[in-house]
Amino acid sequence: MDYIPPSKQDPPDDPRFKNEMEPGAPVYGEEMYPYQENKRDFKHSGPGIASFIIALVTLIGYAVSFVFVGFHAANVLDVNNDVLVESAETIMYLGLSVLILAALNVIGAVTGIIGMTLRRRKKVFAIIGTIINGLFLLLFMLMIATVLVNAA
Repeated sequence: MDYIPPSKQDPPDDPRFKNEMEPGAPVYGEEMYPYQENKRDFKHSGPGIASFIIALVTLIGYAVSFVFVGFHAANVLDVNNDVLVESAETIMYLGLSVLILAALNVIGAVTGIIGMTLRRRKKVFAIIGTIINGLFLLLFMLMIATVLVNAA
Protein backbone atom coordinates (compact mmCIF):
# COMPACT_ATOMS: atom_id res chain seq x y z
CA MET A 1 0.00 0.00 0.00
CA ASP A 2 2.01 2.93 -1.29
CA TYR A 3 1.12 6.52 -0.60
CA ILE A 4 1.08 8.74 -3.66
CA PRO A 5 0.93 12.43 -2.75
CA PRO A 6 -1.27 14.71 -4.90
CA SER A 7 0.50 16.68 -7.59
CA LYS A 8 1.35 20.26 -6.81
CA GLN A 9 -0.20 21.71 -9.98
CA ASP A 10 -3.88 21.12 -9.25
CA PRO A 11 -5.31 21.78 -5.79
CA PRO A 12 -7.07 18.93 -3.95
CA ASP A 13 -10.83 18.63 -3.78
CA ASP A 14 -10.83 19.71 -0.18
CA PRO A 15 -13.42 22.31 0.96
CA ARG A 16 -10.69 24.06 2.94
CA PHE A 17 -9.16 25.24 -0.34
CA LYS A 18 -12.29 26.42 -2.17
CA ASN A 19 -11.09 29.89 -3.12
CA GLU A 20 -7.47 30.87 -2.73
CA MET A 21 -8.15 34.48 -3.68
CA GLU A 22 -10.27 35.19 -0.59
CA PRO A 23 -8.49 37.13 2.13
CA GLY A 24 -7.55 34.83 4.98
CA ALA A 25 -8.04 31.69 2.90
CA PRO A 26 -5.26 29.17 3.35
CA VAL A 27 -2.80 28.85 0.52
CA TYR A 28 -2.56 25.45 -1.14
CA GLY A 29 -0.09 23.26 0.71
CA GLU A 30 -0.10 25.36 3.87
CA GLU A 31 -2.27 23.05 5.95
CA MET A 32 -1.20 19.75 4.45
CA TYR A 33 0.44 18.66 7.71
CA PRO A 34 -1.58 19.11 10.91
CA TYR A 35 1.48 19.49 13.12
CA GLN A 36 4.19 21.94 12.20
CA GLU A 37 7.09 22.45 14.54
CA ASN A 38 7.01 25.83 16.19
CA LYS A 39 10.45 27.40 16.13
CA ARG A 40 9.86 28.85 19.60
CA ASP A 41 9.40 25.43 21.24
CA PHE A 42 13.02 25.13 22.36
CA LYS A 43 14.23 23.17 25.36
CA HIS A 44 15.82 24.90 28.33
CA SER A 45 19.58 24.93 28.25
CA GLY A 46 21.19 22.38 30.55
CA PRO A 47 24.00 24.70 31.68
CA GLY A 48 21.42 27.41 32.38
CA ILE A 49 19.45 25.10 34.65
CA ALA A 50 22.71 24.05 36.36
CA SER A 51 23.63 27.71 36.89
CA PHE A 52 20.24 28.43 38.45
CA ILE A 53 20.48 25.40 40.74
CA ILE A 54 24.01 26.40 41.80
CA ALA A 55 22.69 29.89 42.61
CA LEU A 56 19.92 28.43 44.78
CA VAL A 57 22.33 26.05 46.53
CA THR A 58 24.74 28.88 47.33
CA LEU A 59 21.88 31.07 48.55
CA ILE A 60 20.86 28.34 50.98
CA GLY A 61 24.52 27.77 51.88
CA TYR A 62 25.11 31.42 52.71
CA ALA A 63 21.94 31.54 54.80
CA VAL A 64 22.86 28.39 56.73
CA SER A 65 26.45 29.48 57.36
CA PHE A 66 25.48 32.93 58.61
CA VAL A 67 22.68 31.54 60.79
CA PHE A 68 25.17 29.01 62.21
CA VAL A 69 27.62 31.80 63.04
CA GLY A 70 24.79 33.95 64.40
CA PHE A 71 23.87 31.23 66.89
CA HIS A 72 27.50 30.88 67.93
CA ALA A 73 28.13 34.65 68.02
CA ALA A 74 27.44 34.78 71.75
CA ASN A 75 30.32 32.39 72.28
CA VAL A 76 32.70 34.34 70.04
CA LEU A 77 33.01 37.52 72.14
CA ASP A 78 33.72 37.83 75.84
CA VAL A 79 32.54 40.53 78.25
CA ASN A 80 35.05 43.10 76.93
CA ASN A 81 34.10 42.42 73.26
CA ASP A 82 37.39 40.67 72.63
CA VAL A 83 37.44 37.61 70.42
CA LEU A 84 37.84 34.44 72.41
CA VAL A 85 40.54 31.97 71.44
CA GLU A 86 38.06 29.10 71.56
CA SER A 87 35.91 30.76 68.87
CA ALA A 88 38.60 30.39 66.22
CA GLU A 89 36.95 27.19 65.01
CA THR A 90 33.63 28.96 64.37
CA ILE A 91 35.35 31.79 62.51
CA MET A 92 37.34 29.29 60.48
CA TYR A 93 34.16 27.43 59.48
CA LEU A 94 32.52 30.68 58.39
CA GLY A 95 35.54 31.73 56.33
CA LEU A 96 35.91 28.30 54.75
CA SER A 97 32.22 28.04 53.89
CA VAL A 98 32.18 31.53 52.36
CA LEU A 99 35.25 30.70 50.23
CA ILE A 100 33.71 27.42 49.03
CA LEU A 101 30.40 29.13 48.25
CA ALA A 102 32.20 31.92 46.37
CA ALA A 103 34.01 29.28 44.29
CA LEU A 104 30.63 27.70 43.55
CA ASN A 105 29.35 31.13 42.49
CA VAL A 106 32.22 31.47 40.02
CA ILE A 107 31.37 28.04 38.59
CA GLY A 108 27.68 29.00 38.43
CA ALA A 109 28.40 32.28 36.66
CA VAL A 110 30.60 30.58 34.06
CA THR A 111 28.00 27.86 33.55
CA GLY A 112 25.29 30.52 33.12
CA ILE A 113 27.35 32.33 30.51
CA ILE A 114 27.81 29.05 28.64
CA GLY A 115 24.05 28.48 28.87
CA MET A 116 23.36 31.92 27.39
CA THR A 117 25.57 31.24 24.37
CA LEU A 118 23.81 28.03 23.30
CA ARG A 119 21.66 28.37 20.22
CA ARG A 120 18.13 27.05 19.89
CA ARG A 121 17.70 26.85 23.65
CA LYS A 122 15.67 28.88 26.11
CA LYS A 123 17.89 31.20 28.09
CA VAL A 124 15.65 32.10 31.04
CA PHE A 125 17.39 29.96 33.67
CA ALA A 126 20.82 30.88 32.30
CA ILE A 127 20.11 34.60 32.64
CA ILE A 128 18.60 34.28 36.12
CA GLY A 129 21.43 32.01 37.32
CA THR A 130 24.11 34.31 35.92
CA ILE A 131 22.54 37.38 37.54
CA ILE A 132 22.17 35.72 40.96
CA ASN A 133 25.69 34.25 40.89
CA GLY A 134 27.09 37.59 39.71
CA LEU A 135 25.35 39.43 42.55
CA PHE A 136 26.75 37.00 45.10
CA LEU A 137 30.24 37.43 43.64
CA LEU A 138 29.84 41.21 43.77
CA LEU A 139 28.73 41.05 47.40
CA PHE A 140 31.65 38.74 48.20
CA MET A 141 34.10 41.19 46.61
CA LEU A 142 32.53 44.09 48.51
CA MET A 143 32.84 42.11 51.73
CA ILE A 144 36.51 41.37 51.05
CA ALA A 145 37.15 45.03 50.18
CA THR A 146 35.43 46.15 53.40
CA VAL A 147 37.53 43.77 55.47
CA LEU A 148 40.74 44.91 53.78
CA VAL A 149 39.90 48.60 54.28
CA ASN A 150 39.00 48.10 57.94
CA ALA A 151 42.10 45.98 58.58
CA ALA A 152 44.45 48.82 57.69
